[in-house]
Amino acid sequence: MRILHLSKFYPPDPGGLENVVAALAEGAAKRGHDVSVVCATGSSWAGNWCTDCPEISDNGVKIYRLRTFGVLSSQPVVPAYLKAAKMSADVVYTHRPHPLADFALFFERRRPVIVFHHSDVQRQRLVGVLVRPLAHRIARRATATVIATESHRKQASDLGAAGLSKARVIPFGIDETLFTLTGDDARPPGFPDPERGAVGLFVGRLVSYKGLDVLLEAIRGTNLRVVVVGDGPLRQTLASTISREGLGRQMILVGRVSDAELPAYYQAADYFVFPSTTPAEMFGISLIESMGSGTPVITTSLESGVREVNEAGVTGLEVPPGNASSLRAAMQQLAGDAELRNKMGEAGRRRVEQRFTLDRMVEAHLALCEELRGR
Repeated sequence: MRILHLSKFYPPDPGGLENVVAALAEGAAKRGHDVSVVCATGSSWAGNWCTDCPEISDNGVKIYRLRTFGVLSSQPVVPAYLKAAKMSADVVYTHRPHPLADFALFFERRRPVIVFHHSDVQRQRLVGVLVRPLAHRIARRATATVIATESHRKQASDLGAAGLSKARVIPFGIDETLFTLTGDDARPPGFPDPERGAVGLFVGRLVSYKGLDVLLEAIRGTNLRVVVVGDGPLRQTLASTISREGLGRQMILVGRVSDAELPAYYQAADYFVFPSTTPAEMFGISLIESMGSGTPVITTSLESGVREVNEAGVTGLEVPPGNASSLRAAMQQLAGDAELRNKMGEAGRRRVEQRFTLDRMVEAHLALCEELRGR
């Protein structure tokens, strides 16, 4: 089966959506399918105009990484995208939010189309309003739509009534074998001395909706410590605040780490902090990576898929979004109770194994593709 994914970017360019696209593409290619990905270049790549000379991944995924001429309201400007999106395929995925891909499919009638709705356009509200009629039209004409949790239905305004009526729920998944405990007590670079007490961990892009300002407020005036893995536009501001307030021993910024290094951070942490403040946080791949590592989590009570991942009181704790005092209390509770951490960590690993594995996600998507191709 020939499967084409239309994505905004693709690894090594960072992002949760991009990692999901890569997982689906690589998973299908491993199972013998012919998989192509069309994407724009991010900051790490020069790109090209050529739609006949893709990169080939180790598993045989053909990656058409096209030259980008700037970014307009978070949308890369890629003239070659419209042509590349027309290449032959049995099934075409468009991964939202991505207005350029929707536009490329405006006249699509020949091939089954799956709209994978990761989230609405969140931060560029005016752009969201302007492109919504197009988004509704593509969802209405799509053969199927996919959302990751039932909570996505409430937040998926860009699907419209017609798109929601045909939505399939297929949860995100990870390769849980990469995050299982190794028994190695060595702590990765950046982790403070374990003799001084429990250490929390944050993994994600350093952007406003992740709640890093709330996390910083939560640790002020305490002995709490947290390691922050990731990069983004707020890094310099965050680093300046940490330096100015003398919090360098409590909040340690280690920047981006490789996929190969990341499991060691989850396994070294005593608990995971996920303080996102808006529904722009629809799920959180780092959340299931942490749970798959046996690390208990602290999340916020957003009306999004986050609440369907962390089972509050079982796999972790839950606090109101934006509430630094509640977050502080939850961090202190887990930091001071090793027995509770172990109990919740084990429950989280079981939950991932039962619901959020890579194999489950890939097989469910391939079954959908076979069903649609059969039509």
